[in-house]
Amino acid sequence: MMNICHIAPYSPSLCGLFEHARDMARADIIGGNDVIFVDAGITRNGVREEGLIGAIDDRAGFRLETAHPNMIQEADVIVQHTGCYDNWTVKTQAPIIWCIHGRPLACFRPELQGKGESFSLYSDLATWKRAKKMLYFWDEFTPYWSNVIPEQKLLCLDYPVIDENRFNSDGEVYRFQNSGKYNILICDSEREDIGIYELVNGCIQVAKKYPNQFKFHFVGSLDLPIPNCWNLVLGKLKELGALGDIVGRITNIESVYKASDCLISPNRIIVRTIAEALSCGLPVITEIGCKIADYTCDMSNPYDVLEAFDLFKTEFDNRQIDKNEIIERAKVFNMANYADAMNKVYKEICLK
Repeated sequence: MMNICHIAPYSPSLCGLFEHARDMARADIIGGNDVIFVDAGITRNGVREEGLIGAIDDRAGFRLETAHPNMIQEADVIVQHTGCYDNWTVKTQAPIIWCIHGRPLACFRPELQGKGESFSLYSDLATWKRAKKMLYFWDEFTPYWSNVIPEQKLLCLDYPVIDENRFNSDGEVYRFQNSGKYNILICDSEREDIGIYELVNGCIQVAKKYPNQFKFHFVGSLDLPIPNCWNLVLGKLKELGALGDIVGRITNIESVYKASDCLISPNRIIVRTIAEALSCGLPVITEIGCKIADYTCDMSNPYDVLEAFDLFKTEFDNRQIDKNEIIERAKVFNMANYADAMNKVYKEICLK
């Protein structure tokens, strides 16, 4: 048994990075380890706030409490999801695993525009002697990261980890205010390298072909208040009777998955929205290349998006969508799988 310290910004239901760090911490406990979780502080408008001590997140039967930074000195291994104050980690020589939560282009493009240096920072961190591994979850990006990070430092796990106690087919079901025959969820937020504008134009083609049947629900995917450019696009969906609910981030996103008939995501990698949805038994439509999706299409081609929905509609109407099969497929995200893989890594780096 080891003492694993996770350092991440504490932000339940507000940040995918925290949600992944939380599930990784719970998986470490399932793997027989002790866990310390230290809040590095969330960043708002470029300013990092002070981290919280004693903050409690107790969702899905897991009580996570943020510890004092001094507890970092008790760690056998430090898992850093973000940077922290130097004096937090200089008092210990525990090996560090850095988590690369960002995608290469999403890190590269802002730096190119003079907004931060995260791309260069990952490359620099990999040169630290204490940085034993640079952990990421998408093998699709290995050709990119291997160009700027030594291959012996790269650690890619096949799948992200999802808390199956929270994301499953049981429990509360969200109630849409404006539901339809087919309720489609869009819940990916805008990123530096990807967005939902193109796929929504595909959804408009779906609404034109099947008026007043599909409802497209936007949960946490649009900034509120909605800018006029989005109002113009959403106005077309509304005109066609296809605009569902529009809400910001919510604390129980798992209940929304359970209320939906399908998720559409612009991603080709298995981001949390895709993995969470599958874990709840929800079929997904993604960009071409996603290795676990039910349907894929070229999101930049509205007519290709329409074809994907044609197939979904046919299978849905013919009761060919098997929720149990989807949940079985999603077991690759199981916390025990992650724990087994990471325990081997922890032992390896502590023996060096």
